[in-house]
Amino acid sequence: MAATNKGHELRQVQDKIKSVANTLAQLKKQQAQATADLKRVELRQGKLSRSIQTLNEQQQQIQQRLREIQQEVQQQNSWLQAQKTQLAGQVKSAYVLGRQEQLKLLFNQQDAGRTSRIMTYYQYFNKARLDKLSRLNNSLQLLNTLETEKQLERQQLTDLINHKTQQQNELDQTAIERKKILAKIKKEYRQGSTQLSRLKKDEQQLKRLITKLQQTVQESSAPIANTNLAFHQLKGKLPWPVKGKVIRSFGSSRSGGKWNGTLIKANKGKKIKAIAHGQVIFSDWFKGYGLLVIIKHDSQYISLYAFNQSLYKNVGDWVEAGDILATVGNSGGRDKPGLYFEIRQKDRPVNPKKWCKKKR
Repeated sequence: MAATNKGHELRQVQDKIKSVANTLAQLKKQQAQATADLKRVELRQGKLSRSIQTLNEQQQQIQQRLREIQQEVQQQNSWLQAQKTQLAGQVKSAYVLGRQEQLKLLFNQQDAGRTSRIMTYYQYFNKARLDKLSRLNNSLQLLNTLETEKQLERQQLTDLINHKTQQQNELDQTAIERKKILAKIKKEYRQGSTQLSRLKKDEQQLKRLITKLQQTVQESSAPIANTNLAFHQLKGKLPWPVKGKVIRSFGSSRSGGKWNGTLIKANKGKKIKAIAHGQVIFSDWFKGYGLLVIIKHDSQYISLYAFNQSLYKNVGDWVEAGDILATVGNSGGRDKPGLYFEIRQKDRPVNPKKWCKKKR
């Protein structure tokens, strides 16, 4: 009887273990799906944000051209008004001169020299009047051309604003969808795993990615060459990738771990720039880091820029110090915008503050 009870209890325990295992497996599956959804939404947000920024620049250019057209129209109207006043005076003079009648001048032989001069003046006067009429006609044609261009530019501006509104609405919708996904991910992480294990897992995945990328670049591409100083010679002289306040320093505590780089607080959409010459070896969404750019500077050093809003460079692109890589964002599930910035020597993170210029 005791053996039977023990067997029954064992089966119950086994069933419970199986149930828990199934639950955990389901949670992992849901987490994977939520992460995939987050990647899709944040990639879409990045493209939309960049598109809207481009549309804003185009809008500013069109508005500037409309202002220039308006100035040209005003100048032409002022010039036309002045020329009309002068032409009215010429017409009046022509009327007075015409009353002397050219034939009278021709038959008046009392002063042949005077008659010749008056005839010459008369011809000059007529030529000047015809020239002015021709210029007036050209100015009127220019005004018509400017008016046509203005209408086209206004239509283009209207279409652009409508397109931008549509894109902004879509961006707003992705923001709502992202918020829901983040809430879902947070709930699932509370149920299935701790934040610490997640961060460590993300960090290990990043380390494996960097190792793999470095090996791939070494095997498939020529050495990175540059006429400037070698990267290790730039220690203490590098520019910061973005202006902002460092809110998490290298080595500071991070949910039971430590920060391998610096977290810089900056406004969303602010341009992020390369710190030195190099080649882009990664430009995509990566779990835990959002939209991520990694640059290989030489066989030893790489720099890493994470949590971005939009990406401006592709894998294989060569960059120089100051080239725009991305814009500040809060991808990767972040609540607030900022740039996570790392410098690594091979697989070992180094303190960016020792490499970049001191902030004033």
